[in-house]
Amino acid sequence: MPGQFRGQVRRRRILEAALEIFTERGVADATIAAICERAGASIGSVYHHFGNKEGIAAALYEQGLEEHFDRMLSGLEGAGRTGARESVAVLVGTFMDWCLENPEWARFILLMRSGLMHGPEGERFASVNRERLDILRGYLMRFVQGGELRALPEELYLPLLHGPAQLYIRAWMAGRVPAPTPAHRAALIDAAWRAVGVEDRERGGSASPRR
Repeated sequence: MPGQFRGQVRRRRILEAALEIFTERGVADATIAAICERAGASIGSVYHHFGNKEGIAAALYEQGLEEHFDRMLSGLEGAGRTGARESVAVLVGTFMDWCLENPEWARFILLMRSGLMHGPEGERFASVNRERLDILRGYLMRFVQGGELRALPEELYLPLLHGPAQLYIRAWMAGRVPAPTPAHRAALIDAAWRAVGVEDRERGGSASPRR
């Protein structure tokens, strides 16, 4: 196994162990020693990859967002050749599916977001998030120009698409509602489409988004 690949595997193992410890104890009460023991890694290895506990938390946050975004982008690249409705389904469905498959990771990201965005890495995280949002808006704007999505202020599209699904996922994680079912998923996708989509019968020409 090449050294670089071994390093990637070790890094991933440390992150997985850290997520388990953070979930069990909370970030404040987690220790590097506990993470090392769970991961089967040396303290030196942890410090080499992440610097300190805060570095592990930041890397876990960043890795989760990256994996979710890459999965969403891959889905959009396929759906974009089909149509706006399919792309809306990808945006909403991928978010819900990733959270269901990675509930502890998703909970960690949602809970830690505010603190990390105001921490030492906050400016870099904000820059990366802006780049990702620009990419997503670029996909959506093609459908606006083609008359398949409503012409709205650009900043409204993602809140309208993700807002209801995110609220439901947060409520589920807090134990206030049951885990989302396929019927919940379909209903939230349909609601997102109704908020931004243009039905065939409504189309009368292309439109430009308002700013």
